[in-house]
Amino acid sequence: MAKLVSKVYGDALFELALEEDKLESVWDEVRVISQALEENPEFLPTLKHPDMSIERKQALLKEVFADKLSTDVMGLLDVMVRKNRIGELEKVLAYFDEKAKERQKIGVVEVRTPVALSEADRKKVEARVLEVTDFASLEMNYKVDETLLGGMVIRIGDQVLDNSIRSKLEAMGRQLASVRLSNC
Repeated sequence: MAKLVSKVYGDALFELALEEDKLESVWDEVRVISQALEENPEFLPTLKHPDMSIERKQALLKEVFADKLSTDVMGLLDVMVRKNRIGELEKVLAYFDEKAKERQKIGVVEVRTPVALSEADRKKVEARVLEVTDFASLEMNYKVDETLLGGMVIRIGDQVLDNSIRSKLEAMGRQLASVRLSNC
């Protein structure tokens, strides 16, 4: 159900932004809201509280965001409050962000390595990913994973390229386990 809510509201905002040729500005506003929620973790639970009236929730949103958001985005927040869906706000914003990145051909890439990569190595990885994908640009996220023995694991969306030594050793182990030795 939550996925459906984020899709419905996220698609509505995305289509409106495209229709009015305001994708970049609406996307900036989505980031403003996301940052505010991240910096104030008590804000969304306050808005979701059942004892708080719809009018008070709307007033609070207006007080916090009125000078930062367009009437379109404020309208989305208003509808979500009235329909008692404000608890799904983070998912709606994440869905919109994903759609906007897809539209702008921005790939989100996670690279895990056993040690931190140098800047030169990072640039090589980014160049290679751009070369083999249709993305115009990349949002690179590098993580050190000490459980890897060497190599790297690259995740782009739901695709994973596991070129780690650990995975190669595991594959070799599975191959060896499947080999049957014959009696001499």
